[in-house]
Amino acid sequence: MEKKSRILDKAKQGKCKQMSDVATANYLVRSIGGGGRVSDILYEAALKLQKLFPHKGEPKKQWTERRLKAWWNNETDVVRHWQMMELYAAAEAAKSEQELLRAARRDHAEFIEKTSRIRALAELAESNAAGGKA
Repeated sequence: MEKKSRILDKAKQGKCKQMSDVATANYLVRSIGGGGRVSDILYEAALKLQKLFPHKGEPKKQWTERRLKAWWNNETDVVRHWQMMELYAAAEAAKSEQELLRAARRDHAEFIEKTSRIRALAELAESNAAGGKA
């Protein structure tokens, strides 16, 4: 019994030796995929990466959920240079998209506030006009 557990522990330790590239890749995958459950993050990140970098005719370079999941679960420690560069580019695109979304939400909130003030002013003017006639 004791011997088996030592063998399993050694196998687990040798699974991924250097985590810096994988940790960076996981951080970028999270920033690309957004928030929520892990499966949702991986699914969204894979969709965005497939859309940005289709790699048609190169099946070994295509982005899949399985590849992202292998990094996430530390099943592999191989992150190639082209993968890291595409992850950086996709993360930058996701960041700029979120900034645009934030700006649009802010503009919409300002519009709602402005129209509510105009409506209140119009209602006040209408009530004053109706009050003067009565």
